[in-house]
Amino acid sequence: MNNQQKAIIYTSHERSLYLGKLERFFKKTNITPTLLISLEDELELLDAQGKPMAKSQSFLLPSGTDIAIDTHDSKVAMCFLDDMGRNFDSLTPQMTHVVKQGKQAIYCGSSMDEMLIEHASHIADERPAEQEVAELLNIWLSSAKPKQSKQYDDRVARAVSLIKDFSHLNMSVADIADSVNLSVPRLIQLFKQVTGTPIRRFRLWHRIFATAEKLQAGHNLTDAALLAGFSDYAHFSRTYRELSGGNPSAARDNTEIRLLAS
Repeated sequence: MNNQQKAIIYTSHERSLYLGKLERFFKKTNITPTLLISLEDELELLDAQGKPMAKSQSFLLPSGTDIAIDTHDSKVAMCFLDDMGRNFDSLTPQMTHVVKQGKQAIYCGSSMDEMLIEHASHIADERPAEQEVAELLNIWLSSAKPKQSKQYDDRVARAVSLIKDFSHLNMSVADIADSVNLSVPRLIQLFKQVTGTPIRRFRLWHRIFATAEKLQAGHNLTDAALLAGFSDYAHFSRTYRELSGGNPSAARDNTEIRLLAS
């Protein structure tokens, strides 16, 4: 398949950007705060029964939310924001509507939609160098002036860094807790409170990105998964299907991977 026909993901430890198509009815538990933009038709947010709740060109999705989106087979840009919630908190004032889903607020319609669509379409069509993409992402987020989340906790931030920097070591939750001077129960509680996601699920999610980095470096899929900290290929495959949806082999064959500087 020609690279121009593939989806593409630009990824780094801080944030990642996916451009391509998702399943028509896209369902997942959102692990990381995410800005989702349609480059074509409007997207529809669906409730648990599959009924439309909101229609918009863009959605700002908090972590820990079960989401269902009718993509209408549109090409999308999906920007995974920083894990500590700074980008998310800064982008919320740019959103024009709010939809309640249980206790969670999902934000619809960015006041920057025109710029976001223009930039994302350029990236999807031209596949520019990583530096240009990083600069465009900084424009998106500097427009909102990233700030420290109200939930920020330095110990959780250090735990996040350990998970990302040492995924290959498969550190236990107890080891991470000891490294940030917290008990295991307190770390589990604080981590979910700050990031919106349980620490064990968060670790698996970021191993998927670590696997992508190893693939880009030239490893085959099985070796990439092992180097990223998965116990075996079956463990990686189950995790990928649960957290990302779809088939990991198909995703590898149909997605171009680029690494952004952290």
